[in-house]
Amino acid sequence: MRRKPIDQSSNVLAATRVRVRGPHLRLDRPMNIAPDVTCFRNCGWIVAWNVHEQRLGFLREGDFVFRGPDIIYVGGHYDGPLGNEVDGSHLMVMPGLINAHHHSTAMMIRNGLSTEGGSYIVPYFYTTQRVLVPDDRDKGVATEAAMARLLLSGTTTTMDWVSPYEGWVDVLARSGIRAYAAPAYNSARVAMRANQDLVYEWFADGGALEFRAALDAMAEAEGHSCGRLSAMVAPSELECCSEWLLRESKAVAESTGRPFQVHASEAVREFFEIACRHGMSPIQWCSKLGLLGGKTAIGHAVYLDHHSKVQWPEQRDLALLAETGTTVTHTPAAWAAVGDGLETLASYLRAGINIALGNDAFPHGMIDELKTAVFLGRVKSGKDCGTPMYPIEGGLSIGARQVLEAATVGGARFLGRDDIGKLAVGCKADFFTVDLRHPDMMPIYDPLRSLIYSAGQRAICDVYVDGRQVVRNGILLTMDLNDVSARLQNGQNRLVQEIPSKESAFGREAASIWPLSLPVDVPLSTYRV
Repeated sequence: MRRKPIDQSSNVLAATRVRVRGPHLRLDRPMNIAPDVTCFRNCGWIVAWNVHEQRLGFLREGDFVFRGPDIIYVGGHYDGPLGNEVDGSHLMVMPGLINAHHHSTAMMIRNGLSTEGGSYIVPYFYTTQRVLVPDDRDKGVATEAAMARLLLSGTTTTMDWVSPYEGWVDVLARSGIRAYAAPAYNSARVAMRANQDLVYEWFADGGALEFRAALDAMAEAEGHSCGRLSAMVAPSELECCSEWLLRESKAVAESTGRPFQVHASEAVREFFEIACRHGMSPIQWCSKLGLLGGKTAIGHAVYLDHHSKVQWPEQRDLALLAETGTTVTHTPAAWAAVGDGLETLASYLRAGINIALGNDAFPHGMIDELKTAVFLGRVKSGKDCGTPMYPIEGGLSIGARQVLEAATVGGARFLGRDDIGKLAVGCKADFFTVDLRHPDMMPIYDPLRSLIYSAGQRAICDVYVDGRQVVRNGILLTMDLNDVSARLQNGQNRLVQEIPSKESAFGREAASIWPLSLPVDVPLSTYRV
């Protein structure tokens, strides 16, 4: 985006005052000329935060101004000192998206292999989990590739939930994104036998070694010099964690103020595994252990006690999540891929549950998640009338507003932050711009709907994190995407070659576990008419 530098000779030097018009800022203090101030002037649309009504809303033909990492003005005409001015007449300025549930390492490198499978009910999923695991040399490039695609899709904050590896924190920092390092750990692993039986292999130390490694990774992230990294306490799977490990994890989260998240109610088999062990649903087990509450999220939370595939005699889970202020991180594309999902997103919202959107796996792009969230929500409810307004008679409709809230302020609410996920004075300058002139945005009646349902990330121009530009005119500035993609391909090639030697592959090659979508034919040397 072309910036027009301000001729400082035309400004009144020293001890000038910021004079602004409009209802959204009350800033009036002596200031010098500010070369670090950037103004997006006369923006076509701004998705701003209405501080009086505490909601997202549109502003038309307004100015958006930030100084360094902070937003200093959103509203009418800004006539204070500044250093750079950008013509915003053809732009929509939006708050950066927040990815509240994400795994970078294995998911990128699995693309094309396990894309068309992964049901949690069959052993296929566990074969994928155990066989398609890159080694440390390829985990870094997978994280780079994931962060690149998130940034290009307007995501400015993400959590990354992976088994920690050497250099992981530095990769997150170099990408330019705002990240929550969420090192994964368990007390056991699920193993698949040759006869396809699934068994739990419990660690002798109860997961203490993995927990200590995770704590070290959290501390490393929080101490990184870039200033954009935080940490999340994230034991991986509820069914694979001992009571001791879960209680200790929650205690660490509360003592440090870190957010907490655990996968739970993500499989029918897991629901009944917990029910057999403890006589209650996974959500009720979480409640008994004291895991639920503010700054706590349940990853997926699909198979609650009201789900049609569970058929539990009593339904308490939705109310329990709402009463405790617990967030559900919803990853719609991952669930659409396996033919299931929340029952229903509308029901969770109607119950008063905070929903934070997540991308989970490949492809790593949050704009597509917004669209999928709407469509999957409508398919699962079976009674949406297509209107974006809610509530409506006989149900709660899902539209662009609800999913954008989940991808911005819903994620910020889970993280316990009031300075990201919205464009307001005092918030971080995490935002992206959309080209209103892009053919896929046309015609424009509601630009948010045009972006979500039509243009997708193709219309995204620029992305800023902490006031620093990381994408310009759709080009990533923090890394060479072609180089990253080439290294990612090399990593997958190595992974495919090593599959027969993996324990859970039982000597099979990739093509026998994950056949190509079409047969490979031998070309004919001569064609005759």
